[in-house]
Amino acid sequence: MKRALRAWAWLAASAATVIAGRGGEPVPVMVQSAPGQFEISAVDSAAAHAVAVLAEDGWRRLAPPLELPSSFATPVYVRIISSAPEPFAVTAESGGVVSVRLDAQAQPAQVRRALVQGLLLRLAVAHHGVNERLAVPRWLEEACAGWWRTRADAAQLDALKQASEHERPPLLSAVLGWAHGGGPRPDLSAASVWLLTVLQTESGRGREWPALLGRLLRGDDPEVALGACYPGRFASPAERELWWQTCWHQAVRARPLPALSIADSRVQLGALARFVFAAGAEEADVVLPLPDVLARATEPIVAAELARRAGELSRVLATLHPFYRNAGLSLAEAFAARTAAPGKRAAAAATFARDWGDALLLEAASKAALDAAEKR
Repeated sequence: MKRALRAWAWLAASAATVIAGRGGEPVPVMVQSAPGQFEISAVDSAAAHAVAVLAEDGWRRLAPPLELPSSFATPVYVRIISSAPEPFAVTAESGGVVSVRLDAQAQPAQVRRALVQGLLLRLAVAHHGVNERLAVPRWLEEACAGWWRTRADAAQLDALKQASEHERPPLLSAVLGWAHGGGPRPDLSAASVWLLTVLQTESGRGREWPALLGRLLRGDDPEVALGACYPGRFASPAERELWWQTCWHQAVRARPLPALSIADSRVQLGALARFVFAAGAEEADVVLPLPDVLARATEPIVAAELARRAGELSRVLATLHPFYRNAGLSLAEAFAARTAAPGKRAAAAATFARDWGDALLLEAASKAALDAAEKR
């Protein structure tokens, strides 16, 4: 029986349908970005899948700075509703359930903020359980939203650098003490992204930043927590401010090579080659191999999703680590083969599988060699 596809491609194809119940009333659909990450429900299936696409991307971008687990015991539940009194609201319920109520008319930036806030609160619950002290500092929320935006689009990072080069950094106390409510503060938003960058850089391979993140989510005083987690660096508030100002300028003016790390290349390329579909209207989502996806490339929804991913791959292809460059090129060729004959599509998928396997072997061999050198 021919499978009915239900995938991320609903957004790209604009295939909005509403499932009706026995009485003709709309029945919500539920979509997972991945097990234990985000679960989205909405009456409009196109809206649910659109948020799922965004949620999957956000998890991938924020996993390194937040040290996210592969999954939580329970996902972040997102409910898309019509005519909500505010763009979004995030709550932690007894039992550790974190839910996000999202207005159907929320703008993309508001959706991103809602997902970030829900993710940070779920991380706080995972570390500390549900209690009245849990907090999602505004600067950290803004920092994660900005980190996501600038890592998803390199032009946004360039724009942030250019804008910051002509500004003076705000006081560290102003960034750390930024309270929820009130209007937007572009200066504090930009400074929040740089503070997140600085704290990770200063932590290095140590545990200073993860320790600080845990204390911030627990609701500790941010300045006290900063001094405790980065000991020996701040004899006085003046020295702490000097440290911040110096690190801010260094981060803004840094010109890293336009290349992804080995791990980031693997994660980004793997996500682009991973397709999740439902085998039928009543069946759970499953991972569909690339050859099966390409075999269905003539179907409008699948063709639209392949085209979308081809565009996303083209933006990161030049930045892939050399270990994964061939795999990236062959995946681009596989996406381009969506309009070719079935035989060419199958051959392109096989080429990518071979190049992907070679890249994984290279990464493993490199890691083993470095580990051996460190032991010596």
